[in-house]
Amino acid sequence: MVQYFKYYRPGLGQSWLLAALMFLGSIVVGFCLPRAPQSLTYFLSMLLPLAWCWWMGQQAYVAGSKACPVNDPHFGKIGAGRFMVLALLALLSLTVVADPTTSFIPMPDTIRAMFERVFMDSPLWDMVLSTCILAPLLEEFLCRGMMLRGMLSHMSPRKAIIWSAVIFAVMHMNPWQSIPALLIGLLLGWVYWRTHCLWATIFLHCFNNSLSTLLSRLMPDIPVDASLQDLLPPTTWWIVFCVSVVVLTITLYILHEKTLSPEIQAGPEA
Repeated sequence: MVQYFKYYRPGLGQSWLLAALMFLGSIVVGFCLPRAPQSLTYFLSMLLPLAWCWWMGQQAYVAGSKACPVNDPHFGKIGAGRFMVLALLALLSLTVVADPTTSFIPMPDTIRAMFERVFMDSPLWDMVLSTCILAPLLEEFLCRGMMLRGMLSHMSPRKAIIWSAVIFAVMHMNPWQSIPALLIGLLLGWVYWRTHCLWATIFLHCFNNSLSTLLSRLMPDIPVDASLQDLLPPTTWWIVFCVSVVVLTITLYILHEKTLSPEIQAGPEA
């Protein structure tokens, strides 16, 4: 049954449909189970788009479509270990560089209440399960394993990565978080296109969410919409920001130079 997923390659319209199915699922689950644990409601809300992917994959399999693996890792000359270390450095640097963008759009009161409920009021096990485990697994499977993988067969890599990041940002249903989510989505999309390794993007996503979870528990008095710029002295902030820009540039350059694009890997006859 799981094999059917690799036969479904959605285009842009189908990818937006998957996002809409997730929204619909979250509304239905929230209405039916208003007091259920966050992890349960999140998991149930993702079942509808996942079921659609499976059904469409089954139809494509019956029609004789060519399979495209969801996970087929290749890390070029750098190897998996060094790639992940550099990718983690790039992610951390990007998080710092994107931090000022959270001030562009004020956090709505409804979003603030939701964040406080998720990060402060919910049990630790529920928060870890939903934010650090289920979200990386299910969102990466849907956004990179399904949407991006499908769009890469319908449009140029640049357009596919950008559109998958836009949909990823919209799926968070949080204007305040949209720009950082877009930038992180671009990085995760680039990593998946370059390596075709879904586990790499899951790991990076998990690390990002786990870091946010850890900080929220270690520093509960800090407002949920506080940025790093709000917490550091101005001089220290600018030093950290400039160092992050340099690290991000260097790590992305190394990763680009040491890995081969899928077109080169496939060869001239592919």
